Amino acid sequence: MGYRGIPSVFIPFLSCHFHAKGIIITAFNNGGFVTTMKMNTCLIAFLVAISSFLFLKDNPVCGQMENWAPPASDISAATKELNTMDAVTDVVQAMGELEKEIKGKDVELHEAKTSEEKSEISKELSSLNERLDSLRVNFEEIATGLDLATFYAKPQKRFDWKEEIQTLVGPIIEDLKNMTARPRLIGNLRTQVAYYEKQLLLVKNAIENIHTIAARTKDENLKNQLTDLERDWNSKGRQISSQLTVAKYQLANKLSESKSFFESGKNIAQVFFKSRGRNFILSVCAFLFVFFSLRYIHRHIYRGSFIHKTVAKSFYIRLAEVLFYILTFVGSTSALLIVLYICSDWVLLSVAFIFILGLIWTAKQALPRFYEQATLLLNLGTVKENERVIYHGLPWRVASLQLYTKLVNPELKGGMFRIPIQDLKGIRSRPYHPDEPWFPCKENDWVILADETFGKVAIQTPEMVQLVLEGGGHKTYSTIAFLNQTPLNLSRNFSVKVPFRIDDRNRTISPAEIPLKLKEMVKAGLVNEGYAADIINLNVEFKEADDSFLCYLIFADFSGRVAKDYHKLPRIIQKIAHVITKSKC
Repeated sequence: MGYRGIPSVFIPFLSCHFHAKGIIITAFNNGGFVTTMKMNTCLIAFLVAISSFLFLKDNPVCGQMENWAPPASDISAATKELNTMDAVTDVVQAMGELEKEIKGKDVELHEAKTSEEKSEISKELSSLNERLDSLRVNFEEIATGLDLATFYAKPQKRFDWKEEIQTLVGPIIEDLKNMTARPRLIGNLRTQVAYYEKQLLLVKNAIENIHTIAARTKDENLKNQLTDLERDWNSKGRQISSQLTVAKYQLANKLSESKSFFESGKNIAQVFFKSRGRNFILSVCAFLFVFFSLRYIHRHIYRGSFIHKTVAKSFYIRLAEVLFYILTFVGSTSALLIVLYICSDWVLLSVAFIFILGLIWTAKQALPRFYEQATLLLNLGTVKENERVIYHGLPWRVASLQLYTKLVNPELKGGMFRIPIQDLKGIRSRPYHPDEPWFPCKENDWVILADETFGKVAIQTPEMVQLVLEGGGHKTYSTIAFLNQTPLNLSRNFSVKVPFRIDDRNRTISPAEIPLKLKEMVKAGLVNEGYAADIINLNVEFKEADDSFLCYLIFADFSGRVAKDYHKLPRIIQKIAHVITKSKC
């Protein structure tokens, strides 16, 4: 065990090398498996800073608490002591007057003759006793400097299962309330001061009214009644003045503890990270550490394991992959719960259990989806690895079937997609033939589209295809729109068809000799134009005859090397045929 109940983790390592860019740790486990980890120096500094921030002073895990000195007060110690003496003196005087008044009421109660008088005097006595008790509490609080309600508060012993959720959430809400306790208390004290000042003003007005009436009357009996009433209101004024003094004292006391925004924020952070906040951060860090550690181990095993390289597509290997994903989630969640258990934070531990149960309860509705994804990971679903799928209108090869599936199209620049496995829902794959094309063309191919656009493919990606037109202009299509134009690829050989007419009245050879003669002469003309190596086939056929002309069709097949001359070649053939007919037909 580590310091104060924190378990220590010992990793036997072979070597540890420090260098300018970081730390290299080479470790081995019980089976002799060697692992080399590189830790960036910035990452280490970040972890150290986080650790220092988590374990603030006053944290019991970090050792003994340091003596914390409060910030300097705006009011000097002598002034504060003087205010305390004034408040205590006023309260004691008010208590003495109340005690005298209570004794007088006791005498009146014994001398009362009717039950109505006794009932009224008893009510007054009860009110006076309540005020006296309140003054005694105020006196004790000022003298001791304690909040007696908090001091005498006892923990609740009664357990009510109906309030169980409130009990779990209550401490968290209580911590949040403690963070804002001082501003709320100051606001409450200011409200009390304003209330008592208003009450004193009303008492003053009442006494002045009594004086006015007493000055105008000559009836001795009425004057005596007014004198008694004035004495009563003076007593009320003194009581209210005493309560106002106490409220002002408490308000001044709280205001004297005013802190800067930075100090207030620091104190709030200390309160938060002292208990549940710290436990929450540590548990989340444990969850992330275990999760990414297992993912790191999985990635390196997948890359370096001889088994994965030889039988990576085996059903049992894929089953082990699925089980490892489950282990990653279970292990990470267990680390979170263990940290909360070690910290003895039963509130957060209970909330975590409730949250996990909620996830499990919600997951039952998603079981069919999870089952479908599991079958895909096991290569037993509708999409299988190394098969062909159509995704977003384009053909793709399923290169890797994992939680994030890799789709590849070798004919597209940037033709690699990583998509979550749930996006494969409703898609079906099929085996493909090695001769199947993955796109109608390649870069630098010449194409003709349905809208009669003729150009060379400059770039083709999963999002767009850009053509360079004759003359140097650029025309861009979205990839799906390009495919909808049913492109004709000329760079894989093409043919041209040229109609030609001969005047029947001026011919010098028979119609049966014309196709053969025309074919020989057109071929010779194309050779002279420099197309000898690109002529694949040449043929001349009779089409029809009208009143004075014989119509023929010249068919010529060329290699894709001269695709850029697709529009030029028909004109060349027309020119050659016209020259031939003028001279030899």
